Amino acid sequence: MRHDRSDPAAPQLTNDEFDELIDRINAHHQAKLIAVSAGRPKPAPFVMPAGFEGVSNDYSDLPQDSIDAFAASRDANASQANGQTDHISSIAEDYRNEKISEDSFDDLIDKQKQENIDKYTKDQNDTADKLKASGHAHPEKQSEIAQAFSDAGDWIIDNLWTPVKEFFQKLAAQIEQWWNKVVSWFGDAVDSLKSWWHGLFG
Repeated sequence: MRHDRSDPAAPQLTNDEFDELIDRINAHHQAKLIAVSAGRPKPAPFVMPAGFEGVSNDYSDLPQDSIDAFAASRDANASQANGQTDHISSIAEDYRNEKISEDSFDDLIDKQKQENIDKYTKDQNDTADKLKASGHAHPEKQSEIAQAFSDAGDWIIDNLWTPVKEFFQKLAAQIEQWWNKVVSWFGDAVDSLKSWWHGLFG
């Protein structure tokens, strides 16, 4: 069941409240990825405001400009994941063949993790701005836009960037087993991202 402004189950937000909510969701996602990349515990799950229990999580009929924003975010994350495969393959092979030291390998992986954080942060900020504009243009959809932003960011961190970090750990600990599987591993991760997106947004 979809909710609109006439349905008392749907949260009623002003534009300022909506913008603040989008900013808080964005800040939570960025803090979560930083914690994951550093190997620290994730922050507690983000709690949506009272009333969001009644907001549908079927996002196939979000405003087109919101769907476009989420599609651009999907593509940005997929591009960032795919774009590092050659680099990671190269340094993994060099580490396996003892052309670089363990410390050098770790430093290069740390730089890649920081690049991933930086690119994710830029994408999330861009997505947040687009979703604010969409919510202002379609106030009856603000609750669903905010809920979708929360769900999408969590999924991307939990199912793309957390596994990437774990894969980096596998490379460091079991280089003989994983050094020649970088391209296929990242390809599968990006395929999973695209399948998830189509399942959620249609």
